[in-house]
Parts: sequence; structure tokens; C-alpha cells
Amino acid sequence: MKSEYILQIKFDKANNTFKPGDQISGGVTVLFTDPIMKRLEIQQFIWKSEGTIISQNKETHKDLERMSSQLHPVLLHQLDGQLTKDKYILQEKNTFPFKYQLTPYQDRKILETYVGVYIAIQYSIEAELTLSNGLKVTSTIPYFVYVPGQGNDRIKPTDKYPRVEHFLITPDKLLGNSSTMNKSQNAKFRINGLIDTTICLFQEDFHGSLIIEECDSDIRTIDLQLIRVEKLENNLGKISEATEIQLIQIIEGNATRGLEIPFHMIFPKFFSCPNFQFREFSVDFEVNLVMILFDGFKVTLNFPINIIRK
Repeated sequence: MKSEYILQIKFDKANNTFKPGDQISGGVTVLFTDPIMKRLEIQQFIWKSEGTIISQNKETHKDLERMSSQLHPVLLHQLDGQLTKDKYILQEKNTFPFKYQLTPYQDRKILETYVGVYIAIQYSIEAELTLSNGLKVTSTIPYFVYVPGQGNDRIKPTDKYPRVEHFLITPDKLLGNSSTMNKSQNAKFRINGLIDTTICLFQEDFHGSLIIEECDSDIRTIDLQLIRVEKLENNLGKISEATEIQLIQIIEGNATRGLEIPFHMIFPKFFSCPNFQFREFSVDFEVNLVMILFDGFKVTLNFPINIIRK
């Protein structure tokens, strides 16, 4: 049966984005679908805010499915409260405020919102209205959490920002299987460049440059690929899966030799976050520089990166 009432949750902050310690406030409005009805008798009207880290898409991964009996959602944040003690809601007075502080659950910690393939971190607030007849009307909306300082614990004390990395790609520096090496024996190319820093601030773009000094084959494309590496581990097993987040084309066609070519990439909200490790969950990131020639030969250079948030 279709409900005669609709709950509408709205935050006071327009972008629904918060950090640990912030006061989260807003209101829940009860919308009457029948304009003739003037009041509504209820049992209770409550809100509940939760943040969890979960494993997902278990059915698509054999090893993850085997581990799933011990991979349960982990609460990072949980609070609840009452929206009203009244037993009646009037149509002309139908909005009820809520306010609470974003704090961790027990001895755990707040982690940044993240949407991956096998791991996700999500935060939401739910309003639940229990009618006098026992029926419940609910509404849930998500909100985004960012965590200043997250990712710093994944950096070695000896590493400092910025951490510049120079690279040189030549046939004799390639690693791979025998077929790749056989193909590269006749290839002649030399590409040098740099990554401005492999310790990356989430709020700033990833950037660097390259110079194609020499390449005797025509270039089809050079791309920048952002990779997530998700790891889960318990006493039933361990998995580590690398999947693509985004692919950005730097060059299309046979680029001019000797020309410095800059590249830039923004870290996407939700699908990337500062590196973290918490209990059996961890997420790290890598960047691949991929060059494909018209004869089908492919060169890939991999850069593990640390993403941190100021």
C-alpha cells in the first residue's frame, strides 16, 4: 500500500559535506499527500546516522565469497536521536530539526567516503516515523565525509612532500614476459620525464611532463591510468585486486619529438580517497603511464602513489 506520508530530509549545509568533529544539522519534513488531513497520530519519530566500511560484490570474486563469512560491515560512526516527543504531527507544523556531532563509534576512527569495487565507505542519515497503527515510514540520504590528515600514516617518516620521481623509458629498461621483450628488441625509443610528486595532495591535481626524445615507430596514443588496489585479509584468506578508476588521454597521434608535454589529472571524489588501512581493509593507488604504438606494441610504466589530505 502506498504511504500517505513522505519524509524529506534536508541538511542545513548545501553540499552535504562534513569532516570529523563537525556539527551536522538539518530538518526532517513530513509531507501529507492528503491535503484534507490536518494532523497525524504517531508512536515515535527518530533519526539515526551511521557510517560503515563494507566489502561488496562478493558474488563476483570466488576468493572474496569464500572469505565473506568473516567479512562483516564495520561501524565507524553511529548516533541516533528523537525528532519529537509529541504524539501528533500537525500539517502546518511538520518540520523537525536534528543536530549532532560527527564522532567515531567507540574506539574506531572516521574514514573518508569511498566507493570502490570490493570496498566501500559510506555515511547516511535515516529518519523513521512509526505511525499509530505500527506502520513505519522511512527515508535515507547519504552525506560525504572528508578527513584532514588521512593518508599520512601510510608514508614513511623519511619521505617528504614533494617526492619528485624522474623516469626514463628505453627498450633495455622494459620488464615483462618473453613475448614483450622479443617485440621490444627491434623497437627503438627513448622517453624521459618526471612526476612532480608521488606523495599527492587529494585537493591538488596529479601532474608531470614527458619528452619523446626518440621513437622510430608512429605513436597511436599515450594515456594516464589511475588504478585502485583494494586488499582484504582475514584468517580465511587474502585478496589484492587492482582495478581502473579512470583513463585520461595525454597524446593522440604521432607526437612531435623533443617537445615537452605536460599532463594533469584530478583525483575523482568518491572513487578515490587518501590511502588507508583499517582492520582487514586497505586501499592504495597507482598511476600507469601507457604508450601504444601503431604496430600494437605497448609500453607501461607503473608509479605507486600516496594520496594524503591536508
